[in-house]
Amino acid sequence: MAKRGPGDRPDTVDEHPFAAEGGLPFRPSRPKDGLARFFELMEVVQVLSPRWPPRELSQDLGGFLLSGKVPMSSPQDDASVQSSLFGNAPLVPTDRLFLGLYPDAATAARIDALGAEVCARHGIRGPRHQPGRLHITLFHIGDWAGLPTDTVEAARTAAASLRAVPFPITLDEVASFSGRRDKRPLVLKAGGGNAALHAFRAELGTALARNGLGRCVSRTFEPHVTLAYAAQTVDAEAVTPITWTAQDFVLVHSLLGQTRHVVLGRWALEG
Repeated sequence: MAKRGPGDRPDTVDEHPFAAEGGLPFRPSRPKDGLARFFELMEVVQVLSPRWPPRELSQDLGGFLLSGKVPMSSPQDDASVQSSLFGNAPLVPTDRLFLGLYPDAATAARIDALGAEVCARHGIRGPRHQPGRLHITLFHIGDWAGLPTDTVEAARTAAASLRAVPFPITLDEVASFSGRRDKRPLVLKAGGGNAALHAFRAELGTALARNGLGRCVSRTFEPHVTLAYAAQTVDAEAVTPITWTAQDFVLVHSLLGQTRHVVLGRWALEG
């Protein structure tokens, strides 16, 4: 085989044509099938998206499905999830699940009137929570894009297992909680006391943990009813105590951004 001179053009098929113009010769890689390219793409996605939730990769006659099922947000978790590589998965949660206590209608009206007076006195003009949405959150179960039925059923089972008697609740202070500068919660809260409420919540937390929802059980708890959100900060101030007797507790589906609460379960406190 004759040797090529420095100016000769390459005549082999395994060198890139532009090598003769000063480029670097290389051997082209062998063509890859669709499966190999797919797994290469998945490796890139996992490197670029380290917080993506765990998922299972399955193959069925050449079809590939990427699936995952984790809460979009819980008190300790991230607030977004990508449930499908190829679908249009929402980036923000739309559905919240919580266990809470609602005051009776007369008490809710008193709390609403107090909220109106406090807002007027402090120049807070934003919308207040409507009386029907005033509540004490016992446990925030999580936020999702679509409620997971297994979590709803676990919360129902935990709640149904509880046996407790009605107990009094007293709230006697208003104050702003920390939050975004333009959206600080203005709340009616308790300066102390409410031993029966704390004991009931502890029992409910134990029931949740027993049913696989221990991640939702936080140790800290400051009983409060959110009245409104505002940019103004209201320092803690005493108000005439508002007391009512809790007769039941509820599991609630909150449609985020729609100011709607849907009760999924209600359990009477009968002892």
